[in-house]
Amino acid sequence: MKENSKLIPLLIFALISLIYSLPILKNISYWGQMDWDQFTFWNAVPRETILKYHQFPLWNPYSNGGNVVLAHPHSSFLSPFYILVLIFGPIIGIKLEIILFLIIGLLGMFFLLKHLGLKEVSSYAGSFIFMLSSIYPLHLTEGHVEWLGMAFVPWLFLSCQKSANDRKYLYLGILFLALMLLGGGIYVSTIIILFLALYSFIRILQERRIVALKNIAIIFAGAFLLSSIKLLPMLEFLSHSPRVIESTENISPLLLSTILLGRNQGSLYAQTKWTVPDRKAFVRDSLTIDYGWHEYGAYVGIIPLFLSAVGLFFTFRKQWPLFSVGIIFLLLSLGSGSPVNLWKMVHSFPIYDSLHVPSRFTLVSVFILSIFVGLGLSKFEDSIRRVHKGRLIVIAVGFFILIDMCLVNGRILKQAFVITPTRLEENAEFSQKYNSLNLYPDISRSAMYPVFLSNSGLLDAYEVINVKKGSVLTVMDHEYKGEVYLAGGKGSARITYFSPNKIVVNVNANDSDVLVLNQNYYKGWRVNGCGKNKIRLFNGLIATQVDSTIKRVIFYYLPDSFIIGCIITGVAILAGIIFLARVKRMQ
Repeated sequence: MKENSKLIPLLIFALISLIYSLPILKNISYWGQMDWDQFTFWNAVPRETILKYHQFPLWNPYSNGGNVVLAHPHSSFLSPFYILVLIFGPIIGIKLEIILFLIIGLLGMFFLLKHLGLKEVSSYAGSFIFMLSSIYPLHLTEGHVEWLGMAFVPWLFLSCQKSANDRKYLYLGILFLALMLLGGGIYVSTIIILFLALYSFIRILQERRIVALKNIAIIFAGAFLLSSIKLLPMLEFLSHSPRVIESTENISPLLLSTILLGRNQGSLYAQTKWTVPDRKAFVRDSLTIDYGWHEYGAYVGIIPLFLSAVGLFFTFRKQWPLFSVGIIFLLLSLGSGSPVNLWKMVHSFPIYDSLHVPSRFTLVSVFILSIFVGLGLSKFEDSIRRVHKGRLIVIAVGFFILIDMCLVNGRILKQAFVITPTRLEENAEFSQKYNSLNLYPDISRSAMYPVFLSNSGLLDAYEVINVKKGSVLTVMDHEYKGEVYLAGGKGSARITYFSPNKIVVNVNANDSDVLVLNQNYYKGWRVNGCGKNKIRLFNGLIATQVDSTIKRVIFYYLPDSFIIGCIITGVAILAGIIFLARVKRMQ
């Protein structure tokens, strides 16, 4: 493809993305509602750790009495796009990421459809369906920043397609999957990994050869090695704090018409976003859902649905594996409401047993539907190319799809950022100050971000992982002894340097005692300055044994899983550089 032909779609998609995302730029400094507090917090803590303390973000003392950062599934600071957060801060930085990832997803889908042989207008139309459907704005309005990773899905699938004829694309596939994993898109990644594995297996039945399965296995293995710096600490953390849950969500197939064709996506979101898990939100008189509408909406419209049927009809012989996978994921998304409960089967496997909300698997069905929309419109282009002004008719169809997506789905983002920034009194020194706090209980799940800005800790912060807490106390508790203390009271202790990963304490113990740090203990905490004494637990807190000879103690967090992960990722990067250098010499 010529450089000029690449630049034109880039400019078009950049303009469309900017217009589509205008609602989030209207009040650029406003905070997001619902889950935005949580995800803003998970972007703010690493930024503070890097810029203020010049440390690699490993530990977070600000929520639930102390928790991991790198190992947390939601952390995304290893993504190269995190540079926007570093430069502009978490509020503006993430908003810019929303626009940037929209461009990336549109462009990736365009190149994928061009690779499949589609014409220009058809490739644009398919791109609009995937990235401008209500999936993206609904999840981002709710604050699910991890769904930015869906922008890499077409790039990853394109790499897999091209790797069948050129193995160098395996490395691009590895890179795109690693970007999803490192960017905190763990949920999206698990969905796409299942999709690619299943699709590759079905391709074996079609082609009578296993090259597709071999290539996808290489991509999975390579991405794991490249992402080990995050994945190894994360897997260790999840094994320490497992999230195995029972998931029995039930979606009636009758709801699919509202999911795919309902033009009131924004209204449905507004009606259901305040619901809690134990109360179902009524969508129709006879149909209910377990969560807010952000977990279900996937508006594409009636014309694209018709075009996808046309595309399927004319390309079924070649594309039946893709169609089969789309149906399987559609059934998966219905959960126990499906005629065949595939969700129960998938949910029994490791990693997938920690997931819930099967409706999220609709992502794959919409992705595949977008491909068939492009195929259908391309067939329509062929059929009327000799008709007077036939191309104008096709362009009009593509333009109508774009306008419809913007009118129905772009408006959803108006509900995302509605909170005027609020400042709490800032502490000169860090302390676990609040047991629980929510400044906006009707439209937010917690107050993690404003508490963080006040240099304080929030003990009962919103969290989806089952974090194991020790006996952490806040300044409001009667038994509170400070952020560091001697358990037996035989002397005094004072923090002289505080940072997320490292805390220095001056100790004046009259006798043998236990020095306690008022944070949760987690594997990876270490101690210096105590001779042969090691780190230990004290009521679930970080502690070590001291005596009158010990005057200075350094607590620091450096897990072995991080060290091993760094080595593996470093070797993988080095191997990739050597391979690319060899390829360049051979050309």
